[in-house]
Amino acid sequence: MNTQPQNDGNNGLLIGLIAGGVIGAGLAVLFAPRIAELRRRAMASATDLRQSASQRYQEVSTRVAGVVDEVTARGQTVRDDVADAVSRGARQVEQIAMASKSGRPTRQS
Repeated sequence: MNTQPQNDGNNGLLIGLIAGGVIGAGLAVLFAPRIAELRRRAMASATDLRQSASQRYQEVSTRVAGVVDEVTARGQTVRDDVADAVSRGARQVEQIAMASKSGRPTRQS
């Protein structure tokens, strides 16, 4: 009969766990400063991106406001021109109507 304890596999597992813990701790110590630096760089990049986007938004908003003002001014000019043309047309129609009632020849301008 075999009276030896059967813990050869358990010793290997225990050694593996200890070795893994030591290696993991060593890697954590090794990369911890790099991770902090990476985090700092990512935060700086995010801040720069936010500021750049905000600046671009302000620029576009200013441009759009300028275009809207220009289009509004042009629209008002066209409206005024159309109103003047309609007014002149109405005066001519009135003159023609008055002339036709009185029997005088009309003068075209």
